[in-house]
Amino acid sequence: MTPSSRGMGGAGDAAAGVPHDDGDAGTVWPTATTRPVFLLGWPARHSLSPVLHNAAFRADGLDLVYLAAPVPPDRVREVVGALAAMDAVGANVTVPHKRAVLPACDYLTDEAQLIGAVNTLHLTDEGLIGDNTDARGLIRALERDVDQVTGAGFVLLGTGGAARAAAVAIGRLGGDLHVVGRRRDAARDIADLARRAGSANAEVVVLGSADEATLATATATARVVVNATPLGMAGEELPAGFHHLEPGQVAYDLVYEPAETPFLAAARARGAAAHNGLAMLLGQAAVSYEQWTARPAPLQVMRAAVERFLGTR
Repeated sequence: MTPSSRGMGGAGDAAAGVPHDDGDAGTVWPTATTRPVFLLGWPARHSLSPVLHNAAFRADGLDLVYLAAPVPPDRVREVVGALAAMDAVGANVTVPHKRAVLPACDYLTDEAQLIGAVNTLHLTDEGLIGDNTDARGLIRALERDVDQVTGAGFVLLGTGGAARAAAVAIGRLGGDLHVVGRRRDAARDIADLARRAGSANAEVVVLGSADEATLATATATARVVVNATPLGMAGEELPAGFHHLEPGQVAYDLVYEPAETPFLAAARARGAAAHNGLAMLLGQAAVSYEQWTARPAPLQVMRAAVERFLGTR
């Protein structure tokens, strides 16, 4: 049985005559009928998701509002359980809750089960669906930003939830992969996931070990080098090998704020291409939006809203 959308008709009904705050005194939004979509994270206030989703809701005339909700780890199950009582359409889930919400879902999509994490919740008549849109978002972003990315050689730094989604995306692109982490068992798990998703080859490199020569060779010969850790958000540098990319290579940082991390700055300085995580953010957001609304995501509106917001900082 495929769960049907709880309140999807309601969202459409509310959209008929949805009030817009366009400067007229009689038009105010949100209202008492506006239904929420939440971002559950700890912290959550830094996220750009409210900017892009609220712009999309307004553009499509939907009486929905997207709100960031900082949720301490010990209360996330309680908050997820309250979504239906608040008549929410759904939620996004970010660090550190992507695995913690798994048991709270009535249904898990095949994607969420494969990745082992949830980033999108959708309330339906049959219950709460947990999905993960990160891998699909990253594939959209890589295909947009990197020429001839299918079957390319990748290096992936990280073993957390973002790395799991990246491994699935790389696997589906048929990429040859080196997974870099501090613990061999965690890196091996990511490599195995990439193989299950379709990677032609997936090897493991352990930081601070005898694998350093392998890491140097892997980063020097890879087409795309991906940072799937939070390193760089506060100006941290990645391991030295990641800062020596050359022309023809691509540095891809899943961090999107700041827009240029030391990893990306070093790549650009040496003539390599460099991309931050904004395209992935938009890609995964578009898939979530389409689930909640049953409409194509207005990607140009979403991107423009984020770029305007970032331009005011």
